[in-house]
Amino acid sequence: MKTKTDNLTYTTKKSSSKIIYPLKRKFVFGVVIIIVPILGLLFTWIGFRLADQSKLQTIEKARVIADQVVLTRQWVTDCMGGVFVNVKSQGAKGVKFAINNQIFTKEDIYQIFTPSMVTQKLSQYSFEQKSYQFRLSSLTPINQGNIANLFETKALNNFENNKDKEYYQFTNETFDYMVPLFATKGCIKCHTNERRQKTSIIGGLRVTIPYKAIKQSLQKNILLLAGAGICIALVTIIVLVFLIHHLVLKPIVELDDKSFRLSTGDLTTRVSLKTNDELEKLGTSFNLMAQSLMQNRDNLEDRIAKATKDLAHANHELLKLDKLKSDFLANMSHELRTPLTAVKGSINYLERTMKDKEQLEFIGIIEKNISRLTRLISNLFDFTKLEAGTIEWEFEREDISQLVLEVIEIMSPLSLQKNINIQHDCPKDLYAIIDLERMEQVFVNLIDNAIKFSMPDSKVAITVIPTEEHIEISITDRGPGISPEDLETIFKKFYTASSNLTHKDQGAGMGLAISKAIVTAHKGSIRVKSKKGISSTFIITLPKG
Repeated sequence: MKTKTDNLTYTTKKSSSKIIYPLKRKFVFGVVIIIVPILGLLFTWIGFRLADQSKLQTIEKARVIADQVVLTRQWVTDCMGGVFVNVKSQGAKGVKFAINNQIFTKEDIYQIFTPSMVTQKLSQYSFEQKSYQFRLSSLTPINQGNIANLFETKALNNFENNKDKEYYQFTNETFDYMVPLFATKGCIKCHTNERRQKTSIIGGLRVTIPYKAIKQSLQKNILLLAGAGICIALVTIIVLVFLIHHLVLKPIVELDDKSFRLSTGDLTTRVSLKTNDELEKLGTSFNLMAQSLMQNRDNLEDRIAKATKDLAHANHELLKLDKLKSDFLANMSHELRTPLTAVKGSINYLERTMKDKEQLEFIGIIEKNISRLTRLISNLFDFTKLEAGTIEWEFEREDISQLVLEVIEIMSPLSLQKNINIQHDCPKDLYAIIDLERMEQVFVNLIDNAIKFSMPDSKVAITVIPTEEHIEISITDRGPGISPEDLETIFKKFYTASSNLTHKDQGAGMGLAISKAIVTAHKGSIRVKSKKGISSTFIITLPKG
């Protein structure tokens, strides 16, 4: 894409199809990648800690309850193995009497409550309040209601075998906690069984706390914690994105926009960053760079204007000199033709009248040099007219193959002198719009050079190849070839490539220059390919007509 600014043209590349991800999106993605896992791990750890803390609190609660019940049992035991309760009272209802030990008064009957019965009644009270429940159990119970179940049996065996002080388990509905009960002096009165007396553990106290409600409350708290974590993560991300946008991305976007405007040639663009950090320093450096570029551009424009003026003046002088040269050559060519024609006519007369062989040889030498000088002057005159654009063209539709064959016939005597075979491949009916005389001059010049530079007893190959829109004529010799450094300058006027020819056989360096000018006037082209020491091929391309 080209952009024009202040009479200067700048070229910028269009953005490629490569996918570009905005920096803001990258920052958001990076913040999410960092914040979410960290907060997720943190709140997951907190959730596990809450679950563990809930279990620890439940265990501690069970311990406190167990200690209170044990202390109550101990008090009852210390009270002569039990306390007497009025059987008509509310506290005596629903209790099975393990020992029928009563005191009768005039009005009431009092039943002794053993530690086991007190424990049972306390359990009923707590169960009615839906807070917790506890019971006594033993492997050798006095009361059949105290027969140990599976959990209690495991706990009691563990107390006896491993000497543990507590045993508990968590289920989906409850938390079961059990401690051993040891025999005291007051207990011996009831626990007289021989097996019971062999061990200090007479049973165990199991405390059952409903855990489902605690678990549901814990799950609710975890859900609230997760919601709070999500909210905290979102707020953190929003705050970070907001800060990044205003503190980092916004200045970068401004720098990017100003940089693009600078790249399109707007050197007056400046950035205004007030961030008091490295970005502000970068903006200051950008402004200094833009100022320096604008100064350099102004200086360069001044230098270019001065150089352009100097070049225009030098070009004008060169054109004047070139015109003077062309006029001089044209005039000289014209003026020299008349005396040369007269000299050539005199030499022809002398050849017809003189009989002395030695004198005739000298006259032949003079005639050859006069012909060479005449050709040189004619070439100078033609080239001058070509350069000046004053030559008169006579374009007509002609058969190129026929023209090539005629030129080969013209050049046959010269090829026979060196025993050179001219091979040709010229398909018929290949037409082009040409000036027949001028194009014949081109073919004569190229074939003459091919014969001149080819080794004796060799061949010259000429092919005419039609393409879709052009006709291509190639002329190949079998000579010394052309060095790479000469290939660039061989079509310049007065240039002669180094070769093994004698000075008298070398031309004046006008033939190829005239040939190129004629072919160019026909909207064609001429080029050369060469293999040093093997051959050279001149290729002419003309548009079909």
